[in-house]
Amino acid sequence: MRKVFLVFVVSLAFVSSVHAQPASPVRQPPPPRAIFTPQPVYRTEWAKQRLTGKGVVLVNIDKHTGNVTGARMLTSTGNQQLDGAALQAYSQWRFDPRTVAVSQLKIPIEFANRPKPQAAARSLPQPIILFIFLAIAGVAIGFLRRRRA
Repeated sequence: MRKVFLVFVVSLAFVSSVHAQPASPVRQPPPPRAIFTPQPVYRTEWAKQRLTGKGVVLVNIDKHTGNVTGARMLTSTGNQQLDGAALQAYSQWRFDPRTVAVSQLKIPIEFANRPKPQAAARSLPQPIILFIFLAIAGVAIGFLRRRRA
């Protein structure tokens, strides 16, 4: 009886230790490779109004064609115009069908009012460059005249 009890306790301890093992992490399939990705339009009037926002778009992807079959805002940017621009752009996306393992994909979007890039600084204004060119040409002509004489 003692042996049976001991075997029972040992087997119970073994079974509970097997179930107590941490589960291996569930591996997510890699995201599909996008092959056509038009970006959302950020209109100049929105920049003047300083409209900004962050959101997440959930797109539905046809696994056979790689076409986006639907898009909706999972998290709104806080502005209907910005949401509309994001949905219009992401609904046109296309993916390589060979890489599509999931039928839905979350895509973050951020509309930020970025400062305009500064124009490249020119070292010399245009009239000065023209003056230097004419001066060099005049010196060259004078040099050639002296050589002929």
